Amino acid sequence: MKNKISIIGFGNFGQFMAKSLKEFLEVNVTDKIEKTEESKNLGVKFVSLEESCKNKIIILAIPMEDLEEILNRIKNKLIPGTLVLDVCSLKMFSCSLMKKILPRNIQIIGTHPLFGPHSVKGSLNGMRIALVNVHATNKIFNEVQRFCENIGLKIIITTPEEHDKQMAISQALTHFIGQVCKKINLQRIEMSTKTFNDLMNIVDIIKNDTPKLFNNMQTMNPFSKNIRNKFILASKKLNNQLNSESGRRKNV
Repeated sequence: MKNKISIIGFGNFGQFMAKSLKEFLEVNVTDKIEKTEESKNLGVKFVSLEESCKNKIIILAIPMEDLEEILNRIKNKLIPGTLVLDVCSLKMFSCSLMKKILPRNIQIIGTHPLFGPHSVKGSLNGMRIALVNVHATNKIFNEVQRFCENIGLKIIITTPEEHDKQMAISQALTHFIGQVCKKINLQRIEMSTKTFNDLMNIVDIIKNDTPKLFNNMQTMNPFSKNIRNKFILASKKLNNQLNSESGRRKNV
């Protein structure tokens, strides 16, 4: 018999998770919008928020701006010992909220799958996931780690602060560059190099970002502003240097 799990939030990522996990677990899903038809198409069961809280494993796959509201709605509905995991891309924010709002008798693990519906081609094998032990026993944390490894994921155990420091570089800065390329309407061209194609692959991925998601990763991560400003400053200096050299050559 498969273990039961609830996914709260049935947007793009929630649907992706349901599709990925249904082979291993009995999956219930819920959302603020009624999505019974979509759940049937994926072979999972759509339930109420109250019903979803009856399972002892719950994944929060909701936008960061909705996290506090959902935590307050479910905190008194959870069974003691329930394991709650989130998939927010900023761990200082989500882990702090979960620890603050959820009862002490709830197991809490922060996760960040370093992949998504648009970056996974078929299998999860080899994809990476960051894990943070917020408030869970070693036994539960080890079981989650083993489950992730068994489905082919590579584990990175981290802290909320270290996670967000690295995300400021690998996520916030990368998406910032991609958004700039998008704003200047950079397009694929016939005589492209591999490096240019790699850049355009980034642009293609960030096209799926909602404005809210992009703003969240830039403004809610306390380390994003610094790395973004460093990049802009270095870009300006390099541009000024090249303009200066170009001017000297014209005068020769």
